[in-house]
Amino acid sequence: MITLDQIATRRFVFVSVIALGILSELSPIVAQQSAPTTSWAQSVLTPFWASSRMENETLFFETMPNKRYAEARLLFVPTHIVSVTSADGAMVFEEGRDYVRKGKGDTLTLTKNSRIPVKTWAEMHPPKGSPGTLGEAVGGNSTLFFDPTGAVLHTIQVAVTYDHDKNWKGYAPQPAEKNIPRFIAKLRNKEKCKLVVFGDSISAGAGASSTFHAPPYQPPYVGLLEDGLRARYGADLIVSNISEGGQDTTWGVKTAARVADESPDLVLIAFGMNDAGRAIPAAAYAQNIQKMMDVIREKKPDTEFLLVTTMIGNAEWAQLTFPRFGEYRDALARMAGPGVAVADVTSGNA
Repeated sequence: MITLDQIATRRFVFVSVIALGILSELSPIVAQQSAPTTSWAQSVLTPFWASSRMENETLFFETMPNKRYAEARLLFVPTHIVSVTSADGAMVFEEGRDYVRKGKGDTLTLTKNSRIPVKTWAEMHPPKGSPGTLGEAVGGNSTLFFDPTGAVLHTIQVAVTYDHDKNWKGYAPQPAEKNIPRFIAKLRNKEKCKLVVFGDSISAGAGASSTFHAPPYQPPYVGLLEDGLRARYGADLIVSNISEGGQDTTWGVKTAARVADESPDLVLIAFGMNDAGRAIPAAAYAQNIQKMMDVIREKKPDTEFLLVTTMIGNAEWAQLTFPRFGEYRDALARMAGPGVAVADVTSGNA
């Protein structure tokens, strides 16, 4: 289940962290002669924590009940704002006309006649019983607006590119390629290799502009990862995605045989959001992940795995049990070892 919080503020962390499970480093992509690089691979797989330029950080503006104008915070304090555009890049917004940055800080505030889309708190918290909602909000007095495809949220976000001079002091993932040496060797040797992605709606592509055929047609993270691997290694790579929206690890156990039938070299397993929403205990979650790997290895013993910890959901969603996100992450971290790498997206979204 994709929520506003995940799409609007976490997107730029997700792909880079997952890629670090496979790539030895995430320096700017240098194309192999046999596989021309793509603009997506270049822009998305360059880690923001190693750059002084933030590319297309997404913001969503919401007018709170106690505020006159809507505002949103950037991750860093800009030294220079390069551009503020609509999510599709079609409209360019202007400082002074559409937004102001008070005190040259990290917060953009909309002007009275701003052209930037904005929603009120009430619009994002419909009354109980309204159609198109995610579920009860914390406090029990309203629900949460829900956009299952991301098509609506895409039209009400902006993308900000800016320079900054701050060193990132938050979580910075480390490469985990040593745990999946067979797959890495095949990539480097340009041998035919197969990656199977197995997860929920996040992995299925919900929220990506290309999923609902809208500009700028950015691929889901699976497509971005594939672009990056092809550009970095020039590999003979086959990618199969059998993820399904709304599913959890219980479904994953029942479906693991389908993954085994794909004869994968590497399986990217990414569940957790729906498990947390359904209050599945961390012990059962971990047991289910292990069962998936066991089923797959029974048919193809040399299969390696990249376990992706889930991003953190909307803090206003009453159905989520938030301690479980950390518990799931820790459970997967304990599984890391020969043949099993872990991409910690949870810490990157904390």
